[in-house]
Amino acid sequence: MYSILIYVMIVVNILIILFILSQPSKQQDSLSLLNGDNSSNLFANHKFRGTNFILQLITAFLGLGWLVLGLVIMCLG
Repeated sequence: MYSILIYVMIVVNILIILFILSQPSKQQDSLSLLNGDNSSNLFANHKFRGTNFILQLITAFLGLGWLVLGLVIMCLG
């Protein structure tokens, strides 16, 4: 059981990395933040729609699953 949980943890780690890398960047370029006009875009609220929302949701659930798996493995070990 312990080794199965370790393998599941490895798969979840790989999936988290893949989903994080597949998300689009939140910032267009770093030089636009230096201008006074566009600096407020850093703290603007962005609504996620479509695939961006799905990727963010899957990443959050995988992160929660990773945390729970880590706690279970720690308690069993």
